[in-house]
Amino acid sequence: MSLSGMLRIPFLRRNGVLVAVGYAATAISATATFLTVSAPVLERNGLHRTVYSQVGFQGRPILDNVSDTVTLDFLGDSPDLPWRFFSVRWQGYWYLPEPTTINLHGSGDDRLDVWVDGELVMRRRAPAEMRTQVRSLSLEAGAHHLVVEYEQYGGRADMRLAYSLPDSFFGGPEGPLPPHYLFPGRPTLDDVRSAWRAVWFERLVLFVWIAPAFLGAAFAMRRISKFRADLEAYALTHEGYWQPVASVATGIGVAIITLGGMFGRLPGWNPGSLSGDDLVYATIIRSDLWSMLTAPIPVAPGLFVIWSGFYELFPDPEWSLQVLPLGCAIASVPVMALAVRNLTKDRNLSLVAAGLAALNPLLATYSMTVHAYSFDFLVTALFLLAAVMLFADTSRVDPGRFAKVALAGGIAPLFSVPSVFITFSIMHVGALHAIRDWRLDRSRAVRILGATATYDLAVLACYFLLRSRTNETLRGSFADGFMPLNSLSGAGGFLTTNGQRLLEMGQTELWLPLIGLGCLWLFARRSWRTLGLIVVGFYAAFLLASAFEVYPLGTGRTDIFAFPVGILCLASGAHLVTAALPATRLFRLAIAALAVTAALVWSPTSDYGENVRNDVPLVKAFAANERPDDGVIMTRAASFLIAFYGQWPLEVAADDQAVNGTQVRIDRSNTLHLPPREDRIAEPKGHLVQRFLRTFSGRRVWFVAYREATAWREVTQVLERSGYAVDEMLRTSRGTLFVAVRRDGTRP
Repeated sequence: MSLSGMLRIPFLRRNGVLVAVGYAATAISATATFLTVSAPVLERNGLHRTVYSQVGFQGRPILDNVSDTVTLDFLGDSPDLPWRFFSVRWQGYWYLPEPTTINLHGSGDDRLDVWVDGELVMRRRAPAEMRTQVRSLSLEAGAHHLVVEYEQYGGRADMRLAYSLPDSFFGGPEGPLPPHYLFPGRPTLDDVRSAWRAVWFERLVLFVWIAPAFLGAAFAMRRISKFRADLEAYALTHEGYWQPVASVATGIGVAIITLGGMFGRLPGWNPGSLSGDDLVYATIIRSDLWSMLTAPIPVAPGLFVIWSGFYELFPDPEWSLQVLPLGCAIASVPVMALAVRNLTKDRNLSLVAAGLAALNPLLATYSMTVHAYSFDFLVTALFLLAAVMLFADTSRVDPGRFAKVALAGGIAPLFSVPSVFITFSIMHVGALHAIRDWRLDRSRAVRILGATATYDLAVLACYFLLRSRTNETLRGSFADGFMPLNSLSGAGGFLTTNGQRLLEMGQTELWLPLIGLGCLWLFARRSWRTLGLIVVGFYAAFLLASAFEVYPLGTGRTDIFAFPVGILCLASGAHLVTAALPATRLFRLAIAALAVTAALVWSPTSDYGENVRNDVPLVKAFAANERPDDGVIMTRAASFLIAFYGQWPLEVAADDQAVNGTQVRIDRSNTLHLPPREDRIAEPKGHLVQRFLRTFSGRRVWFVAYREATAWREVTQVLERSGYAVDEMLRTSRGTLFVAVRRDGTRP
């Protein structure tokens, strides 16, 4: 039957081809009109953006154009654009159609200033002001002059400017500045109307192209319904044959997804040298056992012990530390498949879960770094699998298996701190079951409650052991992830923004409705209700930890451990939606095929970020040329570089002014370790160098300048003023080795 026949419209049945041709001509004409008339109007919308290759907005701009977004996303458009030590300015006009009160949200890795109508409404300095600044503005209708300035020094290029409307009871969600209301010059009323009409025309053209898809879907559903009936009839007659074939096919699919995820990560394998936080963790791994157990760094001590085993077992200093995070990320794929398979009893949905675990870009990125995030992901996935198996029969929970899970959950925080969120929920949901069944089987209930109490004591002990592995500087750097309790509106806005951000990082925003449906479906099905309680308990514990500033929510990489719970909810939502369709098995098979294909074609690539760079020559050149009577000055990052790649004895100590809470000192005389950039208590670096030179009697000083380039010039200038001739001996992509020799007849 044709589409027109299906619709039972006589005119379409007689003139279907004519209608189709006419509709296509209309769509093409509308698109051509949009591209000719409206698209140029929208291209003129935005702010005037100028990018400079150095801080301070000095020199000639390297990029000068109009941009409809106030972000740093443009840095990836060209390899010639810098990622450090640059400045960018957006200026133009923001039109408001009516008087309103707005909240401006500004955050960034470094300096951010915002002016509205010539008034400085936001000035943010990092890292002293790590929390996202929010400024409430009451603005009249009309055009308002807007200037946004951002300067990037070292570290991660990250900047965000958003707005929200605080009029609603819970506060509105944050969003980017509306592009069709941004103009590089003062707009006239005709400019505003033209931009608004262009936006609506764009939406109309999009609808014209999408509308036939709905008609096609109706036709496809009719065809699929018949195909489903034929397929189910065939499956019933050959059920004994297809079951083992389906099991083998599922195993092959999981293997393909796992291998696809692994191959996507191989470009980041074995970098030239470790960088950033990886060097901090690697230095602690290279240190002694006591330092690994007591270093005040926000990573569980047991994980350092496991890492040190790999470091001793394998000869390479880089990939020996990548084995653990990569292995955990790869192992998470089949674990998630097993968890969803045991819950839904559907092989196709297990492939979907495997694909979501393998294709997550944030997990892929940190699976190649010396970080705990992929390990935390795997631990959460394993406990989810244990919960699914433990509560498969909710009428009778096995107390022996429950005690084993309680034992594992009690010691898990020593290896993965975030594991406490999922284990706490599992244990106390089990305790609720025991209380419910107290009269039916008191002995079993006592054993379950005893295991829960033992777990609680173990977690409490872990808390007292680990609570010193954080500091105010670290909490300040993640302040965006702590829920404000001073107002209901602030808490509601936090839940809207950070909660959505948490779910979107786990899956794309297109999947968010399925996650919500999945949570409801977990409660709606009696056999799954216990898992629903565990999921709610997990997110409730996570939210409480955020409210009491114990663990941040919705800040990025620290949320990776929560992604398995989102994947489980998404699979549950997919189970609900596909169960309501006329061809359930066929749709699930199609989704599973898409997951396998995506793992082969769109698997995220992790290249370590700085894979081609090698800074080890800095350490080798310094070690080959320095003498015991030489003086040495090194930036904080250089201290970790030399401590890990050098052969000098090292000492790990606490540093409350550093984000990672740790400092390392090389056991060498005549050595000055400069404080971290975020340290606002220490003396200025120039003063420290002067004081060091006054007590140093040698003729030669080495300056190992690695990262933190803002201190380089200050240190070299002090050396020159103190009578030293400073020369550059070796330069790498991220550092420079300077040698300073005292001029004859001068004193420091």
